[in-house]
Amino acid sequence: MRKAANFAAFIGVIIGMAAALPPSVAAVNRGALWVVVHDICLTAYQSIGVAFPCAEVNIANGLDRGFAVLQTPSSAAHVIVVPTIPISGIESPTLLSEDAPNYWAAAWDARRFVEEGVRRPLPRDKVGMAINSAAGRSQDQLHIHVACIAAPVADFLRRHQAEIRAAWTPLSSPLLGRRYAAMRVEADSLAQLNPFKALARRPIPGKVSMESQTLAVIGATFGDGKAGFYLLAADSHASPEGAASAEKLLDLKCAD
Repeated sequence: MRKAANFAAFIGVIIGMAAALPPSVAAVNRGALWVVVHDICLTAYQSIGVAFPCAEVNIANGLDRGFAVLQTPSSAAHVIVVPTIPISGIESPTLLSEDAPNYWAAAWDARRFVEEGVRRPLPRDKVGMAINSAAGRSQDQLHIHVACIAAPVADFLRRHQAEIRAAWTPLSSPLLGRRYAAMRVEADSLAQLNPFKALARRPIPGKVSMESQTLAVIGATFGDGKAGFYLLAADSHASPEGAASAEKLLDLKCAD
């Protein structure tokens, strides 16, 4: 038991490096997350059918469409979803291919692990997902953060609901000091919408540089009672305050 506890603690340190540290700190090992998913979780799952230290490994449709879910050691309410093949991040052309897996759909399903972490069911408009830009991430392996929404963000979306339409529209006011564009999607799930592809179609001046984009997908129940999502995107290079990070729209500890 002591060896198992020590091993779990060791893995927790690795995951903490991979998912929770700022780029300046984690730069020395930007491949740590891939080591956890590929060399440990995937190997354990394929050899003995156990995903540990991941919460889940899903390769039912093949490795090239698989993903793992990890709970971060800093918060039981914060999980990340990671492909089981190497994909650098939001800028990867692989994500925009015609038959690309929809990792956002997998991330939305993984909200059940957030609920397990907080030990209570969460309404859809309490849960969000985010991916950072190339400059704003700590790891060079694609990972989507899943957690609760920060209370100021939820309040902002309620107040600005009327101006968010079914096409990308710049928001009239800054959100947490940053300028975002937003769109709404009426759908109970993300089965028919891949947010990466929706982001790539965002009409902005000049050519879209995917590596500079940061994106959040937030569950919503609109005023008319319909279920859906808000998509919030920002160009991290366009902000005078420094790189924008959609992860900051989340409450990683579900404190509110």
